[in-house]
Amino acid sequence: MTTTDAGAFVPGVERSLALAVHALRERQDPTGYWKGDFETSLIGESGEVILRHYLRLPMDETVAAAARTILNEQTPTGGWASYHQGPDELLLSVFCYVALRLAGHDPDEPEMRAAAASVRGNGGIESVDNLIMLAWLALIGLWPWRDIPLIPPEIVLLPTWCPGNIYQIGAAARGIVVANSLFMARRPVVPAGFGIRELFAEPGARRLPRSFAVRCATTLSHWYARHPIGPLRRRAIRKESRWLIRTQEKDGSWGGNWPQTANVVMGLDAIGFPHDHPVITAAMAGLDRYVVEKDGQRRIEMWTSVVMDTALALSANAMAGGPEEKAAVEPAVRWLLANQVTELGDWAVLTKNPVPGGWPYEFTNNANPDADDTAFAVAALRRVHPRGTDPAVDAACERARRWLLSQQGEDGGWAAFEPLRWRLPGRDKLAGIGFLEAPSADITGHVLEALGADGQAHTPAARRGIEWLRRTQQSDGSWPGWWACYHLHGTSAAVTGMAACGVPGSDPAVTRACDWIVAHQQSDGGWGEDIRALHDPAWIGRGDSTPSQTAWALLALIAGGRADSGPVRAGLDFLIRTQQADGDWAEPWHTWVVHHDGLYWRDSLLRLIYPVMAMSAYRAAVDGTEPR
Repeated sequence: MTTTDAGAFVPGVERSLALAVHALRERQDPTGYWKGDFETSLIGESGEVILRHYLRLPMDETVAAAARTILNEQTPTGGWASYHQGPDELLLSVFCYVALRLAGHDPDEPEMRAAAASVRGNGGIESVDNLIMLAWLALIGLWPWRDIPLIPPEIVLLPTWCPGNIYQIGAAARGIVVANSLFMARRPVVPAGFGIRELFAEPGARRLPRSFAVRCATTLSHWYARHPIGPLRRRAIRKESRWLIRTQEKDGSWGGNWPQTANVVMGLDAIGFPHDHPVITAAMAGLDRYVVEKDGQRRIEMWTSVVMDTALALSANAMAGGPEEKAAVEPAVRWLLANQVTELGDWAVLTKNPVPGGWPYEFTNNANPDADDTAFAVAALRRVHPRGTDPAVDAACERARRWLLSQQGEDGGWAAFEPLRWRLPGRDKLAGIGFLEAPSADITGHVLEALGADGQAHTPAARRGIEWLRRTQQSDGSWPGWWACYHLHGTSAAVTGMAACGVPGSDPAVTRACDWIVAHQQSDGGWGEDIRALHDPAWIGRGDSTPSQTAWALLALIAGGRADSGPVRAGLDFLIRTQQADGDWAEPWHTWVVHHDGLYWRDSLLRLIYPVMAMSAYRAAVDGTEPR
């Protein structure tokens, strides 16, 4: 950037940055961490009502509060959307409708008639294609077990070398699969007390699995369920229950999240665990920790993004600097060090020479740390304490580095959890619904950024990661991400990761990626990509501009050597113009992904963190200083 341009533009960036940094530091917990609101669809609120009915718990004010929350978010077209300004989503609308019926709402109420019409208009309940979620309806007698393929408990007896064993299932789904196999073995029913004929598009329709393979699996699994090998079945159920007890976290949850914990509770209930069993009482207390009151409504936080938020906020603070930096960053550094996983977990079963050292996403998930949050933590710690400046940080980063290298895939990429080892058909479909983990550009890019920050930019592992990105770059220059929407996130992470490992902006892969980003800048100067891009290629790179996605694009362009460019100045101008008086930004859009088939989320902190990082990176580029 020329001196004239810098002098004219930097003051606006500095003021905006100062406001944003102050707002971010105001949101830090006194113990050192940051945690934004994890906001997703109402699948948690509706699921809680179904769970309480199945467990035969009182349908009290808790259920009434959930019903009020559900009704408050009903769309004008009668159903419920899984993301901001999205269309009615079939599965979610079915769950919300059933929850309202369980809460005592009459099907003849106007809101209920509108909801049923929305379900029918979207193909009816017979068109729901998530068979695992239909199992929840089977538990309360609203769907026949005969139409659902059953997971046999005996899968837990498969040796680790055998395809299809539980350690080839993605870490995020492993506990759910095991728990589902328990209640599928028993197939209990706690009748809802009503039918849902009004949700069928075709009266009397029966939901049959669409593919030949799934129909065969359904038929065979039910035949075996009627003729199990008694001793083998009993042994499998005992082993699964012991495995679940062993993997329960110290806060009573499984996986540090609501969905897995709820499924496990139902599975253990199905095989006879009483409600006063210590494992169940701890789990129910754990579920209560996900309940938050916001704007007078009872909400369920399905996950808690505390490690991600803390690590990224720490990076943002370190990059921004200023007189208050130390007071903010040192408590966060110590909090991260105290929450590193230093014990072996599920990930170690198929890992050669396992060494603990990762970080989880949540407050507690010792069984399954992930590469993404571990990378965020390492990059943040190194921005504050470069090598040799803090022995505790050096030791933590060394453990994390060794753990990250142990989790690199055979092809050179990284997935969030364990490397993909599935060798059976259906890999892509299972990955899409979260049952498997595949390497992705966003995770690989983040790990490369951490390796670069830790002085490992030229190691063989980093070179293999860069080559994986080169091989997987799309013909248009972009990369699809996995955990956020979509090509903007994947492309930004890939570019910043490669740049952190020394790949210059003149490299053809980086040039093509930055050109793609520039080509998808919106007319208002920002960037945005709608959730619809996950399923409709016409939406890739398109959508309303958002502060966080604009910041992703800016970070990539600046890392690619384009700080001195019109698109970057226009993007920064968008951030300055849309910033609120309190330093924050409004971002109602869901830009992050849990499962590509309908579970999306937003974080109230990331809309603040990423602009701080982008403006700080821009300032460093303008000043010619070494970016942190």
